[in-house]
Amino acid sequence: MYQLFYSPGSCSMAVHVLLNETGQKVELMKADLAAQPRSPELIKHNPRGQVPVLVVDGKTLREGAAILTYLCETHKSPLLPASGWERAKAQEWLAFANSSLHPAYGRAFFLGRQLGEAAATSPVMKAALDSIQKLWDEVEQELQAKPYICGKDITVADILITVIANWSTYFGNAITLGAKTKEYLKRVTSRPAYQQALSTESVVYKVAA
Repeated sequence: MYQLFYSPGSCSMAVHVLLNETGQKVELMKADLAAQPRSPELIKHNPRGQVPVLVVDGKTLREGAAILTYLCETHKSPLLPASGWERAKAQEWLAFANSSLHPAYGRAFFLGRQLGEAAATSPVMKAALDSIQKLWDEVEQELQAKPYICGKDITVADILITVIANWSTYFGNAITLGAKTKEYLKRVTSRPAYQQALSTESVVYKVAA
């Protein structure tokens, strides 16, 4: 059985969804990321106090992209193609979610905490939100002629992108998702494995409404 340290609705949800997709048993360890200090159990496995953390037979694996890749390969999931161009594109978009989209939101969250009420009129915050918008505009363009980011089949990249998309609700109407993107998010979140994770973590998926 796997052990997953998670925070509801955070990037760890993508790992939770994938564990459901592959039919794996998991012990969920809820982490309070607002707590200072973080729980000793989480710090034991990740000194940075971040999620996701996957514990496998007493061994620790951190970083979402690495965990998602490991699970897909270990359980021979079609969510990560085995080889060739299809695999490369799935990895490209997984990297996009992990290394471009996630940090862009991270900067906006940081600024929001630092600026407080002043964030609403801050040009620095506007620039941070504009950078997020450009990434979603790119996603919208990619989805004009295909149901998923890599083509006709869903990949693990779609799962992580969809998790991150729901963070847009924290910024009111500052981030706009296109019609194709909203259809796409509904398509991904309608999967039973995704619905199960949302229910277990008590998360409401609002951004595709």
